[in-house]
Amino acid sequence: MNDLTRSEKSKLRYGYLSIRDRLEPAIRFAYSSIIFSHIKKMEEYRNAKMVMFYLSYGSEVITDMMINEVLADDKEVAVPIIKNPGDGVMQAIRISKLEDCYESVYGIRQPEFNQDEIVNKNDIDLVFVPGIVFDSKGYRIGYGKGYYDKWLVGFDISKRIGLAYEIQLTDKLPTGEYDLPVGKIVTEKRCIELTTN
Repeated sequence: MNDLTRSEKSKLRYGYLSIRDRLEPAIRFAYSSIIFSHIKKMEEYRNAKMVMFYLSYGSEVITDMMINEVLADDKEVAVPIIKNPGDGVMQAIRISKLEDCYESVYGIRQPEFNQDEIVNKNDIDLVFVPGIVFDSKGYRIGYGKGYYDKWLVGFDISKRIGLAYEIQLTDKLPTGEYDLPVGKIVTEKRCIELTTN
């Protein structure tokens, strides 16, 4: 990624994060509940046996109630875990309850590392991807660490679903060679099917 792209991404990250942070907590909760109602209507979700959620942080779309309901619905849930923050590697780990997750790397919650609960990405039917801003082709800007882009390599684009509030959408984002798009974005207003051409 060149310096210009990095600078553009940094400005967009700050700008859209500021916009998202201004949403009142009650509004975020209401929108997140609507987003989950859209998810539950999706055939790919209904057919999924194992889904991967991020553990919401800051003003992100709230996933706690989603995870609790999915677990109660007898689906398996995986969440991201970072064992060594310096190596840039994220893994998926199975959880049975949210209470096992605690604030850890970068202030984000994750469970204790247990090798026996690490999940192969080929066993995951859907992954819900966070982002600060998404564009019309599914590209995203996150916090800039690159964990998701590395993890998503080789993971079917149709199974990558971005979760965002409508205010987090834009037409086009600067992209680097390692950026990977999602195949669908779900907001409080709609489900957006995306193409990458």
